[in-house]
Amino acid sequence: MAAAAPLGALWRCGVLVLLVWPAAGRAAAVAGGMLYPRESPSRELKELGGIWSFRADFSPGRDAGFAQRWYRQPLRQTGPVIDMPVPASFNDITQDPHLENYIGWVWYEKEVLLPQRWLQDDLRVVLRFGSAHYYSMVWVNGVQVVEHEGGHLPFEADISRIVQRSPGVPCRITVALNNTLTPHTLPPGSIQYMNDKTRYPKNYFVQNIRFDFFNYAGIHRPVVLYTTPSVYIDDITVTTTSSESVATVQYQISVVGSELYSLSLSLRDQEGKVVATGDGPAGVLKVPNPNLWWPYLMHENPGYRYLLEVKMQAQANGVLQEDVYTLPVGIRSVHVTSTQFLINGKPFYFHGVNKHEDADIRGKGLDWALIVKDFNLLRWLGANSFRTSHYPYAEEIMDLCDAYGIVVIDECPGVGIKMP
Repeated sequence: MAAAAPLGALWRCGVLVLLVWPAAGRAAAVAGGMLYPRESPSRELKELGGIWSFRADFSPGRDAGFAQRWYRQPLRQTGPVIDMPVPASFNDITQDPHLENYIGWVWYEKEVLLPQRWLQDDLRVVLRFGSAHYYSMVWVNGVQVVEHEGGHLPFEADISRIVQRSPGVPCRITVALNNTLTPHTLPPGSIQYMNDKTRYPKNYFVQNIRFDFFNYAGIHRPVVLYTTPSVYIDDITVTTTSSESVATVQYQISVVGSELYSLSLSLRDQEGKVVATGDGPAGVLKVPNPNLWWPYLMHENPGYRYLLEVKMQAQANGVLQEDVYTLPVGIRSVHVTSTQFLINGKPFYFHGVNKHEDADIRGKGLDWALIVKDFNLLRWLGANSFRTSHYPYAEEIMDLCDAYGIVVIDECPGVGIKMP
C-alpha cells in the first residue's frame, strides 16, 4: 500500500473543504477573508429575503437600463415592475414565456430602513449576496458598490459611508444581473444570432449551452446586511489532526482595522465545556480525548462539532472595541492512499448521490423546506456523501453537511468546457 498523503480537515467560514499539502507543510490563511455572517455580541444581521421589485430589460440591445440609468432612481419610476421573491430564480415565477427563457440584463431593487445604531462611525455595515447568476452590478442609493462575475459564490461590499451619511433615508439596493453565458464564462456557453429574417424576428438569438441542467438565473441565495466593529476579525482558518487520545486544532486569524489588538480563543464541546484555550493570531490548541468528526453511519454520534469562539479587543480612536465570532469546528484527519480514502484512519466508502439545487418554481433559489427534505432523504437512503453537480453549493447546505456527517465532493462550475 502506498504511503498516505495528508489532507487538512480545513474548516473555513464554517465550510468543510479538503486541501492537500506536503507532510511537513502548513496551511496558511489567504489574504483577506469573508466570514459567513453570524450574529454575535458584536455583530448584528438583517436578512433581506422576501419580495423585491423586478424588471427585465426587453430592449433590443438589453441596454436600456444602463442608458437610462435605472439605478439613479427607484426602479418603479423607470417603468413597470413586478414582484420577485429572493432568493429564487426568476424563470418560473410568472406565467410569461418570455421571462422563462430570458437572456440578458434584469434589474432587482429592495428598500430597507436601517436601525439608528447602525449609523455610528465605529461600525461597519456590509451588504452580502450568497450568489447571483451570473454577472452582477450593485448600487446603494445610486452609488455603485460592487461588481461580481460568476454565479454560485458569495460577494459583498462595505456600504458604511453611503448609509451613514444619509441617516433616516431608506437604503435602496439596486442590482443589475446578466445571465448570458459565453465561451469565457463559467459555465461556458455561446450566443447564436438567427439572421434568417424569413424565419426569425430582428435581433433574435438563442443561448447555447453544453450542460445537462436548465440555465436558471436570478438572486439565488440569501442577501443580508450585517455589522462589525471598525476593527474586526476578517478571517479564521483552522486545520485539525486527530487521534483517539489527543487532537490538535491549528488556527490562523487575521484582523483588519488596527495593528494593535489582542486575541483570545476558547474551544467548547457540545455541552458548553471549555476544552482548550489559546491567544494570539496563530497557534495550536490541544484537545485531550477528543470527540472526533465521523461521517453518517460510521459512528453513533456523526458530525460532532466543537465551537471555536474568537474574541478580539482593540483600541480605535480612544475607544475599546471588541469583536466576537464563533466558528463550528469538526476534528478529523483525512488521508488518501493509492487504494483507500481514510477518515480518522478508517476506510471510508462513498455511498451517496449526485445532487442538483434545481427545484420546481424556485429554480436554484435556496429553500429551507427542500433542503431539510433532501437531508431526510439522504439519511433514509443510508447515504453518507454526495457530489455537487456541477458547481459550489450554498454555504448553508455545506454547514448542514458538516452537522449531519455528510461528506461532500465539491465541484467547481467548470461544467461543459469544450477544449479546442
